[in-house]
Amino acid sequence: MGFWDHVNQELKRAVEEGWTAVKESAKIGKLRLNIHNLHKDAERHFKDIGGIVYELSIDPSENPLHKPEVQRHIGEIKRIETQAEALEKEIAKLKHKEASKETAD
Repeated sequence: MGFWDHVNQELKRAVEEGWTAVKESAKIGKLRLNIHNLHKDAERHFKDIGGIVYELSIDPSENPLHKPEVQRHIGEIKRIETQAEALEKEIAKLKHKEASKETAD
């Protein structure tokens, strides 16, 4: 193999590795955006619960946790929390994968 072939092969490999790193970084960015959107949804549910509790403060004898609407919001928050945790784990796996590649080089 001549020098030019070797240089060409190394350039191709570098481009492929670079492109892979860009794609993985884009995946991480997309996952972080999804987590951000989930947190915004959870924030909306927390606000709704706060509004319900405030409205019930007029009659403090009523427990807000017995309201089906509050239970629905709590269920949604738990679902969002589970989804966000799964996405965080996926980000950690991608980062670990990137770190493993860097140490292998």
